[in-house]
Amino acid sequence: MLAFALSLLVSPLSLSTTAQRPVDPPIRVKLSDDVLMPGEHVKVRVKAAASGYLLVLRMDGAGRVRVLYPVDPEDSVSIEGGKETEIKGRGGRETFTVDERQGKGTVFAAVASQPFHFDDFIRGGHWDYRALAADSSGDSEALLLELADRMASGHYDYDLVTYEVWGNDNTRGHSYAGWYGPRYYDPFYSPWPFFGSRYSFGFGVRFGGGHFGRHRWW
Repeated sequence: MLAFALSLLVSPLSLSTTAQRPVDPPIRVKLSDDVLMPGEHVKVRVKAAASGYLLVLRMDGAGRVRVLYPVDPEDSVSIEGGKETEIKGRGGRETFTVDERQGKGTVFAAVASQPFHFDDFIRGGHWDYRALAADSSGDSEALLLELADRMASGHYDYDLVTYEVWGNDNTRGHSYAGWYGPRYYDPFYSPWPFFGSRYSFGFGVRFGGGHFGRHRWW
């Protein structure tokens, strides 16, 4: 009887804990920092819930679009599901170096079950950045989605984060102390505390994404 009574007390708690366990989004992208200095080296890490094909784009503060992954069009673009992957730059270096003086940039990551097609964006075996050029006056998410749509074979999931570039250390220090306050993270929206970012929380409902990631359907 004592064992039966204890089981009645423990079971509801166990069920409640299981029900509240957060569900991993289809894909998550994060930066080593979200307030950057010109010339700073930045690491980008991506985690996908399932294995698939990965595309990572960056639009800098000047509106220029660069492909962060794959480094070259002919490189492998697969990613292992459930494993965090650091996106390496050329020569195994950090993902990218901040080359804008100021402004807000965007890093966009998409994962799909079918390969992306880059034929329209290659010139001489390398990325043709004239073909990747976008209207910098538009919304960065919409512009990067348009490029991903042209590369994708069908449905893909995506996530994005933004960062800001400040001209000097004094400006950046003031922004944290006087404008944004201390860094924080939420265990549901940002499961990696070292890379917690105020920008990584912006999961909208566009394309049925809700709080579990963004989706693109065809």
